[in-house]
Amino acid sequence: MIISGNGSEITLESVGKNIKVRGTADFDRKDLSGQSSSTAFAAAGNKPKKVSVSLLIPMDKPEGLTTLLEMAEATDDKLMPAVYTIVDRLCAAAKIRQVVFANSVQFNESDSLRAFEVSFTLQEYKSVPEKKEDREKAKAAKETSQTDGEEKIASTDPGKINEAVKKAKT
Repeated sequence: MIISGNGSEITLESVGKNIKVRGTADFDRKDLSGQSSSTAFAAAGNKPKKVSVSLLIPMDKPEGLTTLLEMAEATDDKLMPAVYTIVDRLCAAAKIRQVVFANSVQFNESDSLRAFEVSFTLQEYKSVPEKKEDREKAKAAKETSQTDGEEKIASTDPGKINEAVKKAKT
């Protein structure tokens, strides 16, 4: 697994071993059965997929743990969690391309090995259904703005406003 972005990159296979990757896809379904035995439900959208990762980092490679923690703590200029590109077979199969660190990173010394036991969760950023929904909203907004007969003027310059008014009258 390779996690890269925000000026950092880590290849988990080069810093750790016994890497386990697990994914979950949550679907929000609202029960409409009430007190009956009905199986009716309403779809309320797909939630971002999550990937749980666990690995052992040898104690003689503490920089791997340091890099992971720095990446998990990183934020963008708006203080939002940093977005990373992920390369992994399981993630590719699930169509997960971009992630953010979610919740927490757990790390402790192993009782029986000279290694750090590390686990963390990555959450999908801009899922495929979310991107599709955004495209549909943009398309609908474009169609609406084309049919309402108004022209948007992105200026407060009176000359440009008068020019647009004259253009609209012709």
